Amino acid sequence: MLAAATVLPAVLGNTAEITTSNVRKGAAFDNIKAAWSKGLSIGDLKTTLKCNYDYNDNRDFLKEVSLSGDLMEGGDDDLAVSYEATHNFKSKATSVKVSAVTSGTTVSADYDTENQLTEVSAQRSVDVGDQKVDVSPSWLVQAKTARVKLMSKLGDKGSVSAQVDYGTEDSATSYEVGYTHDLDDGREVTATFKPDDNNLEVEYVDTTFEKDATWTATASVPTDDASNILDAAKVTLKRSSSGTLAVAAASGGGRRRKKTG
Repeated sequence: MLAAATVLPAVLGNTAEITTSNVRKGAAFDNIKAAWSKGLSIGDLKTTLKCNYDYNDNRDFLKEVSLSGDLMEGGDDDLAVSYEATHNFKSKATSVKVSAVTSGTTVSADYDTENQLTEVSAQRSVDVGDQKVDVSPSWLVQAKTARVKLMSKLGDKGSVSAQVDYGTEDSATSYEVGYTHDLDDGREVTATFKPDDNNLEVEYVDTTFEKDATWTATASVPTDDASNILDAAKVTLKRSSSGTLAVAAASGGGRRRKKTG
């Protein structure tokens, strides 16, 4: 960890994120994440290199590195093709996502070296009455599950979403519904309910509380026992900011701190 602390500040400098565990029962260090990206040119091909660090996933080195960009730049109704290739250093797996956009429809395919083709999907906005609805059907190859995502604006500051999964082998169906509302510039609240898990998640995001930083508070509320909702609720805090990640390991106590510039 000490070796990583001397290397990471020189490598990861775009965004840094620290998460605390359940603050209702005494906040404690939960995880540190950081990301760094840079645009590169390889001949005529322009690509973006992105490095991700995740303390819990791979504390002594980077979690993953990705390259993304456009293979074909389309305009108007012309075909545009983009890609993202990601290598995970812990699992040693490489995944590739290729997306093609034409006439307002996006078609994507996900592939990795472990499971080969993992997902194919499409996305398009359609008019339903006076509303525009983003429709995204997909097929999860390994799980043999059909998924449909829907999202639509609700007024000037709100949006609603829904996701339905259908397992073709066991005919199992699961649902997820969500609502997002902009309170004002820089503050947003999102509620997501999963009936199968009996869980309501409420997320509050604030970019005005601290300059150049985003604070996120997430409350996870089990709904299966109405008499114990408050005691069973779990609240976590996350701070993301632009700056350099610095990690220090305290001797003996095992407490670790992070500073962001």
